[in-house]
Amino acid sequence: MGVSAGSLLTLAACVCWGIENNCTNRLSDCDPAHIVIIKGWGSGAGALIVALGASDTIPALADVGLALLLGFVAYGLSIACYVRAQRDLGAARTSAFYAVNPFIGSALAFLLFRTPLAPSFVFALILMLLGTWLVTPRETDAGCAGAAGSC
Repeated sequence: MGVSAGSLLTLAACVCWGIENNCTNRLSDCDPAHIVIIKGWGSGAGALIVALGASDTIPALADVGLALLLGFVAYGLSIACYVRAQRDLGAARTSAFYAVNPFIGSALAFLLFRTPLAPSFVFALILMLLGTWLVTPRETDAGCAGAAGSC
């Protein structure tokens, strides 16, 4: 039984995501708009390099405009809210809340397309909700929910 290249790339992506989250947390006292601009340029340049490396063509100007609009809403506003949450809640709590989102989107897709929920999905959702509940501030530690998140 060997390790596939895909699993190694997935592991590498998760490590990079963890590093990026920690770097963003360290910058969370900065203006979220500035952070989004820097991260947007970085991710945009990275995506452009990958696309050109894969011999993709440059799309029509109208498509570029629509992609930029989508990126502003789906990436820009999302990251700005994420940075603000890291400032107010701390990195661990923000990550726990953020990690539940794919399950919400998947559950919505299940409802829209009327596909049955797999037991593994339900089990994973319960674990994620439990983890999120465990890091949610309570009245006894409400004063500890600041940016330091040290309580």
